Amino acid sequence: MYKNNDSTKYYDNVFRFYILGEDYKNGLYYLKKLKNVPEYKSLDYNEIIGVQFELFALAKLNIEKNTFREKYEDVFDKKIDYLRGKSRIALGDYFIHKEDVLKTQISNFLKTDIHNDSISMPNAVKLCRYYLSYLVAKETNNIAKPLIRKLDKEDFLVKDSVIVKTKKGNEITLYYVLDKKIKQPKPSILNFSTYLGNNDYFISEAKINADRGYNIISAFSRGIYLSKDEINPFEFEIEDVNEVIEWITKQSWSDGKVGMIGGSYDGFSQWAATKNLHPALKTIIPAASVGFGIDFPMYNNCFSPYMLRWITHVKRKTDFDIFGNEKKWLSVYNTYYKTGVAFNKLDSIYGKTNPVFQTWLKHPSFDSYWQSKLPYKRDFTKINIPVLTLTGYYDADQRGAMYYYDNHRKYNKNANHYFVIGPYGHNAVVLGVPSEKYKGYKIDSVANIDLKEISFQWFDYILKGQKKPEFLKDKVNYQVMGTNQWKSAPSIDKISNKKLKLYLNETKLQASQSNLDFISQTIDFRKREDALQNFDDEKILDSIINKADLKDKLVFESDAFDTSFEISGSITGKLKAAINKKDMDITISAYEKLPSGQYLKLSHEYYARASYTKDNTKRKLLSPGKIETIPVHNTFFTSRKIDKGSKLIIILGIRKSPDGQINYGTGKDVSEETIADAKEPLEIKWYNDSYIEVPISEK
Repeated sequence: MYKNNDSTKYYDNVFRFYILGEDYKNGLYYLKKLKNVPEYKSLDYNEIIGVQFELFALAKLNIEKNTFREKYEDVFDKKIDYLRGKSRIALGDYFIHKEDVLKTQISNFLKTDIHNDSISMPNAVKLCRYYLSYLVAKETNNIAKPLIRKLDKEDFLVKDSVIVKTKKGNEITLYYVLDKKIKQPKPSILNFSTYLGNNDYFISEAKINADRGYNIISAFSRGIYLSKDEINPFEFEIEDVNEVIEWITKQSWSDGKVGMIGGSYDGFSQWAATKNLHPALKTIIPAASVGFGIDFPMYNNCFSPYMLRWITHVKRKTDFDIFGNEKKWLSVYNTYYKTGVAFNKLDSIYGKTNPVFQTWLKHPSFDSYWQSKLPYKRDFTKINIPVLTLTGYYDADQRGAMYYYDNHRKYNKNANHYFVIGPYGHNAVVLGVPSEKYKGYKIDSVANIDLKEISFQWFDYILKGQKKPEFLKDKVNYQVMGTNQWKSAPSIDKISNKKLKLYLNETKLQASQSNLDFISQTIDFRKREDALQNFDDEKILDSIINKADLKDKLVFESDAFDTSFEISGSITGKLKAAINKKDMDITISAYEKLPSGQYLKLSHEYYARASYTKDNTKRKLLSPGKIETIPVHNTFFTSRKIDKGSKLIIILGIRKSPDGQINYGTGKDVSEETIADAKEPLEIKWYNDSYIEVPISEK
């Protein structure tokens, strides 16, 4: 009776039906058909798809041995003789389901999904799948798991819970994975993180990378895992990463060469290590790397409540439950917003004073505190190792990645720095595996690349002297959205060769400047009816622009373009404005309005504190009533083919929402301002000699 026009789903179910019906030959036949469907055939672990069912069926067909255990062990040994690399390492992933959990799943299903002694076809399929998984786990887990553990011990050495003592007596915990098949010393790959990652998934990933011919080391910040120190994220990486590198070089399995990898915080830790570069560190691959004080915990000198949400889950064992408790955090954000208390009371709303949160708030300028934690100015002159940076147009930490790239090239004229950027969000870059669709936007097929594979090709190139990854055509490699192609350039400043200057006039973006005039905007900071409903309802491509993103904003729209062209770079500009207060936090978003009427967001949103736009290290307040020039820079890079008939949309406004620090414009420390400081509404005159400059790439 069962039918399904999707061959993948059909084979995936039918092979189970046959095995469940004890027709093992047909079960194996359809499992083989499943492995050969296009989406599975090219996978590097293709040969172990459904391996738990395959071994069960083969054991049932085995007539050479007497007991089921003997039959199973016999077919297991024959199977693993053919397995190599990732397939051999990932074998254990197919035996993670526990018999009692599967049994409970079936019991619950029988209670809720069978009505009047009848079952629907979809539920019948589900029940068969559940029951076969239970049956296989019941009969094979106790045999397979010891065999897999034995296999693992033969192939790899996994050494967990290693404590490295620093020169100052602090503790850093790490684990390492070595490939036993390679006897001579090897290069080492280090990931240094504040997130505890020592579960089966991370160990399995480490084995896959060790199989490439590397020692894989995962180290954790002070206070994480077994370290007895206080947790203080970002504080000591400039010392501690190099202590771990020194420890690695003294191990018998090390050949003295170390590379680093990792994303987000783990990208920051790589750059922190370069501030005092250890001679054994030969290359780094920072992905979506945090620029501490540049884009987190403040971006363009604006703090966000997210900083507290992040701090609270950094514990000895990373607390993802706290971080993921959306109901709790929505309550914290909205309470701050609705009550109008000072931003520095946010931790009290959560439950208790947080010393890390309070320390960071004491530094609203990019001062010596932030500068001491990462490479700054002349520090970059000493960074003479090859670097491969990865980031995305929608990566919230893109500006951190750009800080390191820009300054490395500025202060070191011989910087060997490669750069890859595409239509990716933060998580896709960190994980190294882009998804085909990102927030409603289907990325071009060529953008769906394996960043992890490119990273290890880079390590082979630098640490083993093999050829450079073929993907890296030049120093900068960027994907032009809408063209299904990658382009390359020797540097970011060589990508665009023209600026499209558009003035903000009333509701229009226009190429020519009109007689001087202004558009007025009023923001009443006392109005707080717009509570936050959820954290992530944004879509990159949608038929409308989210209403919340339009609140307290002005919309400027260009005429339809009569030819297609390519935007590649960061949209910058200058705003001319006069206000009745001493400061404001501005926001700018850019969209392409397609001929179809849909809106495509071109990059991550820009926001900045006006008093810091000329110098992020020193605050210069605005003079009430005076026309001020506010430069727009440190904006997000993007690349997109703009279609003929499309329009450019710029949304300009003031940052006023529960997920942002509220700047009331008094000139006091913004973290200390309260709703009592709101007083009269913010009155803005946006002058029409304000403009944006769009970077254009022409042949």
